Amino acid sequence: MNTSYWIITLKPESENVQELQQALKSQGLEANLFQAVDGRSAMPALEPGEKLAKHRTRLRHLCDLTPPEVGCYLSHLRLIKKAWNEGFESVCILEDDVKLEPDFARIMGEITTLPSEVEMVRLMGLKIRKRKVVQPLGDGSHQLVRPERGWLGTQAYYLNRTGMEKVLKHASTIKEPIDKMYDHFWEGGLRLFGVEPHLVYEANAAPSSIAKSNRQRAKVSRIYYLLHPIVKAVFSINRHAHLLRNKNGFYPTAKPPYRVGKSSRLRH
Repeated sequence: MNTSYWIITLKPESENVQELQQALKSQGLEANLFQAVDGRSAMPALEPGEKLAKHRTRLRHLCDLTPPEVGCYLSHLRLIKKAWNEGFESVCILEDDVKLEPDFARIMGEITTLPSEVEMVRLMGLKIRKRKVVQPLGDGSHQLVRPERGWLGTQAYYLNRTGMEKVLKHASTIKEPIDKMYDHFWEGGLRLFGVEPHLVYEANAAPSSIAKSNRQRAKVSRIYYLLHPIVKAVFSINRHAHLLRNKNGFYPTAKPPYRVGKSSRLRH
């Protein structure tokens, strides 16, 4: 499988990035660096094909996306576009604040050979969800699972060619943070899976610098507050309808009976 490994970073020369590259190399993997889109001081400029859907963001989240959120989103979107345009069959994307588990490369070797319907695999997450165990990986040391809800976070994940295509078609209209877009996988038809135990963990416990709630943000017009319950209800109906239509793929389901990762922010 022609898989490319990438580290997204604002600081290519940082110690974290060098350590992560070396850790990958020690497991036999070479990783490229992708310069992240900087949204720390101003809203990033959009490129052709990218659209910021402010009204949809306000209807769903009662706020506007911040420049750092848009910068993070565009970093992932543009890297996936690059991998797609360069003809890679799959891509593994890592943010620069993660550390690898010792068996990262071994399990990734199996993930890259999974059937094509496994379009995305999250290599870690920050929320523990009910999930269906699909199959063992690594002679039973790990499991491929399919969560019924999102895991939260984009610290590390794998996309095959079909998954990249679906992301590029659906996600070029930006209406929420990138991890929420993945959490709402059914909207773009993305077949999303995860691996347990996680293959990476956060290098530190510092909270994200990217605000992800509407607290301390400018208030949106009252009309959005009036329409929000309707939008939320339709969203929930669509999610449950998707699960019902694909119940054989998602059920039976249960929460994992063990701790799935080392990240200190991991929560139920």
